[in-house]
Amino acid sequence: EWVAQFGGRKCIWIHAVSVGEVLAIRGLVEKLSEEFPQHKIVCSTVTKTGYQVACKGLGEYCQVIYAPLDFSWTVCKFITIVDPKIYISTETEIWPNLYRLLHQKGIPIVQINGRISDQAFRGYKRAAFLTKQIVSCVEAFYMQSPLDAKRIKDLGASSSRVNVFGNLKFDNAPDLESVKHVHLGFQEDADILMAGSTHPGEEMILIEAYGKLLAEFPKLRLVIAPRHIERSREVCNLILEKGYKVVLFSKVDNHQMLDKEMVVVDTLGDLASLYSRACIVFIGKTLAVGGGQNMIESACFGKPTIVGPLTQNFKDVMSMFLRKNAIIQVQSASEFVGAVRGLLRNSHEAGNIGDSAQRIVQENQGATVRTLDAIRDIVKNA
Repeated sequence: EWVAQFGGRKCIWIHAVSVGEVLAIRGLVEKLSEEFPQHKIVCSTVTKTGYQVACKGLGEYCQVIYAPLDFSWTVCKFITIVDPKIYISTETEIWPNLYRLLHQKGIPIVQINGRISDQAFRGYKRAAFLTKQIVSCVEAFYMQSPLDAKRIKDLGASSSRVNVFGNLKFDNAPDLESVKHVHLGFQEDADILMAGSTHPGEEMILIEAYGKLLAEFPKLRLVIAPRHIERSREVCNLILEKGYKVVLFSKVDNHQMLDKEMVVVDTLGDLASLYSRACIVFIGKTLAVGGGQNMIESACFGKPTIVGPLTQNFKDVMSMFLRKNAIIQVQSASEFVGAVRGLLRNSHEAGNIGDSAQRIVQENQGATVRTLDAIRDIVKNA
């Protein structure tokens, strides 16, 4: 049904595969809509959650759709309908048939917020001949870090087409004044341990850690936000099996919190507000599964943040934080317990870690403006 909405207008097509990429481009999409009001902006995504977050956060600026499967006939139909003047891909999503057909039609392809993980780099190197062909279709690469820039050059990108613009995610820190106050039902003096974007295996570590810490810190309260909210019931069952009480975040407003009761988040779009209420934050996908989730958002609130050892998707960001003692990285569940205990015992040290993280976020902003300036010239010449 979205086809009829294009109506012959010039179009900017921007692709963001899932939630992290959608959140990263929020500021850029808003600025593109202001700069090019005569253009229709379409944002494609792949995952269901990414689509939902895009509709909620970007819907007023662009048309949100699911990306086409990378079959020639499907891609060709999409390109004909959308008729983009430019195709902008977030991070490093490479679709061979889409890129080949866009290039054949003379539609510029731009890679923004470019990042190449260790795993992706190994995969692309194994298919070096195909990768080089695809990379040659891209007009410009705007990479997050010098390492990402080196890797895309090693994969065949011309140096003249590669720039380092920084990470868009630093620019999408929530406006602290506009973050809504969320009701959690805890006492005002509660010490809230907020676990964001957790994955299977991590919730049990958190629940058991909570049990070990509660005797020493009776005001400690645990809030868990699973990365995929459809797992919220599963997480609730884990908590109940360990003998604790639990309430879903969507039910908190009508609920009187009990002692030792935990909250499991089953809504989208509330994570930033929840981070703002936290005493300590844990970032998921770092103790289990691996790769890491975005630790920038909690840092922007000046919250002392703990991550596990598996943060390979955020190498550059982690390097900045670790260098300035702005994050705590643990190697195991037992170290996690020790880290939380240390922060609760030493509020001064916790404050220093949070303040340092907040400064790093502020010092590294500006990628959105650099990206917009570069895209502006390409769109005007398209």
